[in-house]
Amino acid sequence: MKPLDKGRWLALSPLLDELLDLDPADRAARLEALQARDPETAAELRDLLARADGLEQQGFMAAPAVDLLQPGLAGAAAAPPLPDLAGQAIGPYVLERQLGQGGMGTVWLARRADGRFEGRVAVKFLMAGLLGQHDSGRFAREGEILARLSHPHIARLLDAGLHQGQQPYLVLEYVDGQPIDVYCRVQQLDVQARVHLFLDVLAAVAHAHARLILHRDLKPSNILVTPAGDVKLLDFGIAKLLGDATEASQGAAATELTRRAGSAFTPQFAAPEQVQQADVTTATDVYALGVLLYLLLGGSHPTADDTQTQLDRLKAVVEHVPKRLSDAAAGQPDEAIARQARELRGDLDTIVAKALKKSPADRYANAQAMADDLQRWLHHEPISARPDSRLYVLNRFVRRHRLAVATSSLAVLSLVGLTGVSVIQARRAELAEQQAQIRRLQAEDLLGYMVGELADKLRPIGRLELLDSVGRKAQGLLSQSPELSVVERVQRAKALAVIGEVRVAKHEFSEALQAFDRVEALLPGEPPDDGLVADWYKTQGAAAFWRGEVARLERKLELQQTAWLAYRDIAERWRRREPANSAALSEVSAAHVNLGSLALRYGQLAAAERSFQSSLDIKSRLLQERPEDAELLASWANNMSWLGSALTQAGRWRRAAEHYAAGLQRLAQARARQPQDMAWLQTEVDLQLRLAEAYRELQQPAQSALQAAADGAQALVRGDPSNQAWQLRQLLAAAVALGDVADGGVGRADRALALLDALAAQRGGKGAPDSTLARQVGLLALACERECVKTLGARFRVHRERVTRALLAARTRSSHDFQLLEAAVRLELLTPVSTVGAERDACKRAAAMLDDRPGWKQVHAELTRQWLRVDACLRVSAAANAEAETARQWLDAQRER
Repeated sequence: MKPLDKGRWLALSPLLDELLDLDPADRAARLEALQARDPETAAELRDLLARADGLEQQGFMAAPAVDLLQPGLAGAAAAPPLPDLAGQAIGPYVLERQLGQGGMGTVWLARRADGRFEGRVAVKFLMAGLLGQHDSGRFAREGEILARLSHPHIARLLDAGLHQGQQPYLVLEYVDGQPIDVYCRVQQLDVQARVHLFLDVLAAVAHAHARLILHRDLKPSNILVTPAGDVKLLDFGIAKLLGDATEASQGAAATELTRRAGSAFTPQFAAPEQVQQADVTTATDVYALGVLLYLLLGGSHPTADDTQTQLDRLKAVVEHVPKRLSDAAAGQPDEAIARQARELRGDLDTIVAKALKKSPADRYANAQAMADDLQRWLHHEPISARPDSRLYVLNRFVRRHRLAVATSSLAVLSLVGLTGVSVIQARRAELAEQQAQIRRLQAEDLLGYMVGELADKLRPIGRLELLDSVGRKAQGLLSQSPELSVVERVQRAKALAVIGEVRVAKHEFSEALQAFDRVEALLPGEPPDDGLVADWYKTQGAAAFWRGEVARLERKLELQQTAWLAYRDIAERWRRREPANSAALSEVSAAHVNLGSLALRYGQLAAAERSFQSSLDIKSRLLQERPEDAELLASWANNMSWLGSALTQAGRWRRAAEHYAAGLQRLAQARARQPQDMAWLQTEVDLQLRLAEAYRELQQPAQSALQAAADGAQALVRGDPSNQAWQLRQLLAAAVALGDVADGGVGRADRALALLDALAAQRGGKGAPDSTLARQVGLLALACERECVKTLGARFRVHRERVTRALLAARTRSSHDFQLLEAAVRLELLTPVSTVGAERDACKRAAAMLDDRPGWKQVHAELTRQWLRVDACLRVSAAANAEAETARQWLDAQRER
């Protein structure tokens, strides 16, 4: 089985988790149920289950992890001392000089030497024992994956591999800067400046935590500050890289090593759970961040001093409670720290103490939570690390207004003494009522978080089984209430919408529809309260959208259209209620794209163009307000591509080319800001291919667009060779470019068949997706040149039969799809044997296909063009045909519209 691309894995992961939890009999029954609904998915799941069984038979989870958790990784080969490598080549780089050496290896400065561009990098040679045996391929592949961790404060991991087949190395962005503690000391930064700098560190760590990547070795030498004051984190993800590479070859023992972080940490910055070889989490990084902040603000290490042995230091990490930060700072020789010790008292003491708690559960959950409290401190707001009580808020007030409070204290005390008894009695009843209300509000807040922010974080990483659990638990929070308030109804509906979404992803359509029915019952009509408008409409819209997704997957066109029209109407009501709400505008835009894509698929090109244009107008307006919004820009570019597709199918090549060019111009601005972002590059490749085809139809030079598409597709594959979606784009770019090759004959036909071979091998031999069938028919047309039929006839027939079967299956699944009809007609007209009878029979079959699906003539340009071919083939009289002439004139007029 070939590697799955990311999108396919995210779809299969929850189903695989579910199957692995079942006993063999129930697993077989569940697979049979999936087989009936989706044979392809069932087959992929069987392959994955077979691989899991194979790992168990090889002793997966059999070796004790403790053997791997000894210092130096017992049993692994130690790295021999590296010789002087100056002048040696590592891929396209030449090593210049050694920059440093540490426990994990040595670091060298290198320069790019292949002439493609100038640049300097850091090459890190790792201790060989950190890498599992016999798995250099996975090591390099994981390096490419981690290279896509993109943040302005993270030094990028550019490449990974083995030098001379045995020495593992990493190629990293070279940062010319000082360790953060040295920078703060040299620059004599005050407390606020140090906190601002530290917030950049937290932003980078939070970026990785959101992608489920831990650093596990945060320390000053891994955090550099450039002369311009920019923070750069080094070595991010290397612990994951090493762990994943080792895991592949050493089974469960290596998995345990990865979970517990092995010896790949610096003792001075290790959390108690690392020292004790317990589980590591995002809170492990938070502890190291707490140590770092303690150093920056307090001037010393929280648990270690210069007189301790290594063993004492490790013991202190687990047992010693650090001095209060402000007390540690007061005795420091660094004047910049000592003179501001009083500023650390209170909230900063509390923030650092929380980050340094011995138990991970008592610390901040992740870097973002710690950053939020530091931002509150900067803005003189109450922090979350201590109870937001009235006494705490009063204390902060007293600190700011000491004189005024002191002069009024006697009067306040007298008043309290006179009225104390009555106040206490009244207050007891009030407190009881408030506590009940607080408990209810906390339940509502927790529910909102679970089906809101948490669900949004879990959804992109494919953790649908967690989303399912979240939705069910959230739904039960208010289940004991005999009567639901309006707010509780909204929260219950949001939980049900999450449950329904998960059920759709797991192809449990009946259960999904039941959840959406209950959402509609809980939220009928219009929101009764202005404060609930956004949640009300968004949840209503989610139920309608996912109801349409169920209809799409069950191939029920009318139900899909009805549901998505309802989704659009809900979004429009939201926009009318809150016309300035950008979220409402985005929802309307998304609804129009959905309806446009549906209309496009089924040949309703005018309706598709109107929907896409409406969506584009909204996004263009939002971009004027938020020109730096990368997600919005990506959506705008995708929208532009959809509109261009509608114009292309209508034969409006001139306008389509203008839209593609405008999209590329806007994308160029985004790519200049984020040149390494592969998502932008993927969109650019798609637009360049469409632009090249438009230029070809307009008889304009297309070579520049073709070359840009080919270069972009090659860069995508180079960035992630295992990504099948990007492999497919490279093949499609080559297919489009082949149409411009002038040599013709056997050479071009042979290349067309080679591309068909590669497309047939996609997805583990299952072939490329249905969306490429029209392109495959185009390649067959290039291979079907009369002078090469005898040479390539057998290969041509094999591919023709394969594509015919694939088209028949696709049209059975989507009988209304005009693009599949176009491909089927073109395929029928390919006649490698040049006989009048064979050609005429093919034309009759093509005419029958066209007659079976009316409504395309002078609407769908390519179908109209194919009809003209069929009409010319079957026409008895050579006299001019008025209908055909009208169709030709329409095609010519459309091209320039």
